[in-house]
Amino acid sequence: MDATFQCHGVREAHRNADGLDAAAEDIRNIGYTVIDSDFSPAELQTIREKADAVYDRQVRECGGEGSLERMHDSSVARCVLSYDDYFVRLAAHEKLLGLVARLLGDNFILLGQNAIINRADRKHDQVTWHRDLTYQHFVCSRPLAISALYCIDEFTDLTGATTVLPASHKEEAFPSRGFVERHQRVVEARAGSIIVFDAMLYHRGGVNKSGRTRLGVNHIFVMPFIKQQIDLPAALGGKFRDDPLLSRLLGYDSASPASAYFWRMSKIERANGFVAKAG
Repeated sequence: MDATFQCHGVREAHRNADGLDAAAEDIRNIGYTVIDSDFSPAELQTIREKADAVYDRQVRECGGEGSLERMHDSSVARCVLSYDDYFVRLAAHEKLLGLVARLLGDNFILLGQNAIINRADRKHDQVTWHRDLTYQHFVCSRPLAISALYCIDEFTDLTGATTVLPASHKEEAFPSRGFVERHQRVVEARAGSIIVFDAMLYHRGGVNKSGRTRLGVNHIFVMPFIKQQIDLPAALGGKFRDDPLLSRLLGYDSASPASAYFWRMSKIERANGFVAKAG
């Protein structure tokens, strides 16, 4: 046995059942981990093309990219699964949801999904330090929200990889500049990886110096009492409502009922397995 791994005076110790347990342990303790999506190069290329198409459509909807730049929201394709069903595959990835369940339990929803287009020829607003639950200065004994950033392209220091502050999800305030300079870590990951982290972990995007675009698709999974960034059931127009897994994940089962009647009918529906209608 390795002598450096022996200990004494320890009455409690964590043991992992599998790789997902080990990944969850990383997130609980240092705030982040990296897993593999197993997407093929062809699938990653499809995601690139579809993300670009969604962003182009959103630019047209908002009157041009200048409008997005004025609101500091350029180079982000928001709520992409409401524009293209292909992105539901990313949100409902079996391995990813298995990891999120180890941290949040079985009942959680998707708060938001955004494609982050980090171009080499322009500044990106994600380069500033932030939490994905913005403006929050509190800590919890268990995670409230988990972020999952798909690395559609290679994440390196050259392409503007995500930089994190390990264990900063355990402190209420943003740390001092000296602490940041000493402890920040660049998370390098190959294309097809998923950087999974506690949404209260301070992090930022890097500056893309590669000369080519670097794409990431971020997801935030939350306890159902936290409001979605965009009302996904409304944005989807009822799509996927009849799928048991997607109905819960996309927030159909946690939307606020319009009245006491509908609150009671939702309980009856779950108990009896039928759709209650107003009479």
